[in-house]
Amino acid sequence: MRLTPALLFLALALPAAADELKLNQIQAIGSHNSYHMAPPPALMKAIVKFNKEAEAWNYTHPPLATQLDMGVRQFELDIFADTKGGLFANPFVLKLAKLAGETPPAYDPNGELAKPGFKVQHVPDIDCWSTVPSLKLALEQMNAWSDQHPRHLPVMVLLECKDQPQTPLPVKPETLTRERLLELEQELLAAIPAKKILKPDDIRSDASTLREAVLKKGWPTVDDLRGKFLFCLDNTDEIRARYLEGNPSLEGRVIFVSAPEESDPAAAWFKCNDPEKEQEKIQKLVRAGYLVRTRSDTKGPDEKMREAAFKSGAQWVSTDLLQGDTKVSFEGAMARKNPISSKAGGKVEP
Repeated sequence: MRLTPALLFLALALPAAADELKLNQIQAIGSHNSYHMAPPPALMKAIVKFNKEAEAWNYTHPPLATQLDMGVRQFELDIFADTKGGLFANPFVLKLAKLAGETPPAYDPNGELAKPGFKVQHVPDIDCWSTVPSLKLALEQMNAWSDQHPRHLPVMVLLECKDQPQTPLPVKPETLTRERLLELEQELLAAIPAKKILKPDDIRSDASTLREAVLKKGWPTVDDLRGKFLFCLDNTDEIRARYLEGNPSLEGRVIFVSAPEESDPAAAWFKCNDPEKEQEKIQKLVRAGYLVRTRSDTKGPDEKMREAAFKSGAQWVSTDLLQGDTKVSFEGAMARKNPISSKAGGKVEP
């Protein structure tokens, strides 16, 4: 059938089909501190005496595979280097419990913390319980789930690299040098096949910078990215600077970074955690074609913050509220078409 000018106009005006949506044209729910387990009740009293703010640590997320089953498509992992193994195997909190007359439960019964490799926990020595004690275990669990569900939406994994000591706690984390950060890449690639990872080079292609590619060519379609992962660096400090050293447009790298500014050659994804204060900034970034992660809550249910996060168009909205009456979702859906970068509304199959 020959398309008349009127039919051609109508075809161009129709909203894109779901499988033609690009990565920046969706919005999905993610989890904050995705690995977190509350300290055992028997120890909470002792911990709170040591740190009054520790009451905020009294929450436990479902296992990573369960979250994936629920439709969560963005995760956050706090990671620490442990090149020799055992650095985090005997946390101070167990000694604190004994001093308080409490009987500490078994800690790390499978010996994951004794092995070399990056570890996953919130605060060493005190808020250190995790559903996945090691990064290797976390990645293997996610990859196994992915293999069983090959048509899932791309999963974004946010990596917060930590190396600062928490005085007066005794454990002194290893400094995340450039060498350690490159070892982190190898740990990612050892657990998840390279063909399943969306990397900066895949987006930049023959463009001079990653930023240029994002603004001129844009992102791949969701359909092309189903079954894949992308990794993003949470840090905006000297750790980010070390990772960008020598590859300002993330040439040859595995992890995207939250760029120092929109004009930076590595600009592709941004962390904007306050959707109320940064509403205008987030919408501007999304309209330009960038990816953004924001949060819907920080200290329990927050309707105003949640609505601001949804309205902002940030592609990933991270929450601590995954269950019960306060569960954060898009009216029951865990993913939808983006309200800013995609004109047509509607659910997206996670």
